[in-house]
Amino acid sequence: MQLRNRKVFSRTVGGAAIVAASALAVPALASAEPVELTGPTVTTNVEANTLNVTLKNTNSEPTSTCGAFALESSKLAELEADPGKIDDPGFLSWRTDIAQRVGPGDEDTFSAELTDGLYAVVGECVSPNSEEPAVSRPQIVSVPDGGLLGSVDLGSLEDGMLDGIAEFVQGLLSGSAMPAA
Repeated sequence: MQLRNRKVFSRTVGGAAIVAASALAVPALASAEPVELTGPTVTTNVEANTLNVTLKNTNSEPTSTCGAFALESSKLAELEADPGKIDDPGFLSWRTDIAQRVGPGDEDTFSAELTDGLYAVVGECVSPNSEEPAVSRPQIVSVPDGGLLGSVDLGSLEDGMLDGIAEFVQGLLSGSAMPAA
């Protein structure tokens, strides 16, 4: 059941990115053999109510792009149970704009103003030449920094969180590519 949830969840998160990336890919790349992607390197910090997310695409696959999103940490279970929620207006607190996704070997920093609370930040990489997207483990951050619980270490719980993210990312192929409101 967890494996199925992992696949559903992952496919939904990256589908929008795959659609955008495939529109940019040259026709010759469409017949390329599937490649395996690695998840992005995600670094977060908070200054007052500003979340800063540095995202590095460590993949060399030329059509790979990476993005990230943040949501209230209390919504993680709801997102895993129903990956389609990612497209519900207001469900995500922030998402990388489709036009600002990070290309292979590149790094970029994004900022978002958030209200006080605990947030989960997840990075993901997709490519039209990859059967499975790659995702980072969720990072739990407090806005303002240290204002609620300080640094939250999920310990062994981290291994089970968002098990379905790979399928979730792929599932976005048939969903909306609109950024969070």
